[in-house]
Amino acid sequence: MQRIAYIRRYCGSKSRAAAEIFPRSTVRRLNLPDSKCEEPSPAQPPGVRLNEMNIQLLSAGLHRQVFGDAAKLQKVDISKLESLRKELTRHGIPLDNPDIRPDVDFRLPQLKGVGIEEHFFNVAQEQSKPYRDLLEALVRGEVPSTPKEWSEEPGWTCYDPLRGAVSVPYPEDTALVFDVEVCVPAGAAPVMATALSPTRWYSWTSPRLISELPSGEHHRYQLDEFIPLESAPKDKQSDGKFSTPRVVVGHNVSYDRARIREQYWLKSTGLRFVDTMSLHVCVSGVTSYQRAMLKSSKELPLEDLSWSSQSSLNNLADVYSLYCDGAKLDKEKRNLFVEGTLPEIRAEFQSLMTYCAGDVAATKNVLTKLFPLFLQRFPHPATLAGMLEVGNAYLPVNSNWPRYIQESDLAYEDLDIEAKHLLAQRADAACRLLHDAEFRKDLWLWDQDWSVQELKLKAAKKVGRKKKKGEVGEISEEATDSVEEPVDEEDALAAKFQYLYETKALLPVRRPLLPGYPAWYRNLCSKPTTEDWSPGPTEIGTGMQIAPKLLRLCWEGYPLHYIRGQGWGFLVPHKYRRDDEEDGGKIPLEQLVAACPVLEINPAASADESSEALEGLWRDVEATISRKDYYRKQKQDRNKSVYKGTGIWCNLDLEECCYFLKLPHKDGPSHRVGNPLSKDFLNKFSENVLAGDGKTAERVVEIARMLSYWRNNRDRITGQLVGWLGKESLPRELREEEMEFGAIIPQVVVCGTLTRRAMEPTWM
Repeated sequence: MQRIAYIRRYCGSKSRAAAEIFPRSTVRRLNLPDSKCEEPSPAQPPGVRLNEMNIQLLSAGLHRQVFGDAAKLQKVDISKLESLRKELTRHGIPLDNPDIRPDVDFRLPQLKGVGIEEHFFNVAQEQSKPYRDLLEALVRGEVPSTPKEWSEEPGWTCYDPLRGAVSVPYPEDTALVFDVEVCVPAGAAPVMATALSPTRWYSWTSPRLISELPSGEHHRYQLDEFIPLESAPKDKQSDGKFSTPRVVVGHNVSYDRARIREQYWLKSTGLRFVDTMSLHVCVSGVTSYQRAMLKSSKELPLEDLSWSSQSSLNNLADVYSLYCDGAKLDKEKRNLFVEGTLPEIRAEFQSLMTYCAGDVAATKNVLTKLFPLFLQRFPHPATLAGMLEVGNAYLPVNSNWPRYIQESDLAYEDLDIEAKHLLAQRADAACRLLHDAEFRKDLWLWDQDWSVQELKLKAAKKVGRKKKKGEVGEISEEATDSVEEPVDEEDALAAKFQYLYETKALLPVRRPLLPGYPAWYRNLCSKPTTEDWSPGPTEIGTGMQIAPKLLRLCWEGYPLHYIRGQGWGFLVPHKYRRDDEEDGGKIPLEQLVAACPVLEINPAASADESSEALEGLWRDVEATISRKDYYRKQKQDRNKSVYKGTGIWCNLDLEECCYFLKLPHKDGPSHRVGNPLSKDFLNKFSENVLAGDGKTAERVVEIARMLSYWRNNRDRITGQLVGWLGKESLPRELREEEMEFGAIIPQVVVCGTLTRRAMEPTWM
């Protein structure tokens, strides 16, 4: 019912009139004059309960209802009272003059137990006990022998030990271990599945796998393409007969749940899901460090061997090996589902169905060992009840969902084209620095590859010919005057410039791309090999290394510079000029000194003094991180001789005239910054820490800020599996709507972290 209420409230086009929501009142209000004669309230009203710290407690009536008659206050050690008072006073809690509130005394709804603790236990037990009983029965059952031959009939097939293979509309057992396989290149719809009950096997085959039916468009799936696990094909929506408690177990079962037809109905059924991967995280999960060590190919240190034998990664093969005495699970056939086609899967039908059944049997064996450990570790029924409820997440959508994606894509493309156009203009203008080697004086582009390619033409062949008989060598003036001019102007122009077209024969067979342009510019251009080719730097974007240089970005006033292995940083000069004996370097020191303050070091200092000065610089840099006063007074502090910004000292002196300091990374100084236009640095522009040259840079940064969300989340959003409901699956009041309705089943990992926090990459 909650799902239908949500649809009616947010997805319906008809709304109630305002008078239905806010009816006109017939009550007249009279404002009485304020009375200035108020009786002083007593310091402590009668019946108020305070503890030893003078903190007000629940009233006696509420305390009796919440904690029961037998509940008693726990006595506090008198020797600890004074230290407790000091600690509370230190945090600003008034103890001498407590804030006394009027007691609230009302009847709570009848609790299911003597006190609040027993109430929650009983409510959770009521919710989870039917499913716990089903799970325990599934744990006690043995794994039946796998069928020797799988039926290729579309739909469900039951392999009964007595009747053999029988076609059924759906599995009738109330507890199943379940696994789904998907042909990834053909879409997100399932192609085969297997299920295991305590007594028999089941298999499901997609009709489009056997009958070679065309697959639906990506992200446009109807419920008929999903697996019916609770209902016959004639059933289109839930009613009372689907409220029976049933349980399905799987490894990362949210992936399988998203491909079950009944889970998209507006009214939820009694089916719940248990994830063995989440159970494993609860019982034997690992930290981030331990996960990295387990993924590493290096041999674990001796101190890590103790925990490594008691935990594993979350994939089914490793979990199966952990709980089943090191047994191995063959996952070789999995690649065919990831890379293969439907005909290839059809050709290997028997072996692939056996592979799917092997995963189901492994999940059943893991559950047998893992579920008792889970109940021992988490005996309170609220834990299991909460996991069952979180695993039942549901997100209704309507026609606005594809419209949102389409309009977001269009807005992204428009802004991306604008950003590329602005960067292309900067790149075109930067090519002018090639004349007179002006790029050597540029603070950003001096280190780019300015080499050019020359266009070498073929030598023109000189062919002489003899005059033919009767041919006249020259034409007299009279004859010339008698020659008529061409009537068509286009023909005249074509004849005049025909010699230019004839020079095409002088071009080499393999022509260089953009001869005369610098190499860094040529890397931004594409070759004219396609019909939609357009000239200019079409391959440019905010994610390329040349973009911050074209925008002439500065960090705290110092020009940005990139060094392979160090990432992005900036140059801080420590000399006004190079020594006479030094060869001229590439860095434009004169222009750098004119634009930035110089970090002065005493040239007469000894080696020890210089080393001490460098250590002092490092300490100053670390001690003055995020000093906003420095940013605001940057113009006033330009004459200061010591750099006191947020750059990361990396002990790198370029050409013995300036230091290279790395940009600060959000994960610490040991990490490198790959792109100063990424989302982590966009707020630095508003703080004036990171700045560009002119309005073009400001606009590109503004566009980058707007594009960052869609660029980082588009694949996850467009990859959501949406099941669209037909008219027959909707309530009567929604069938007349022009808008379409559907649902997304969020693939939530109920316990995704060591702290048992639920995880989902898009919605959580």
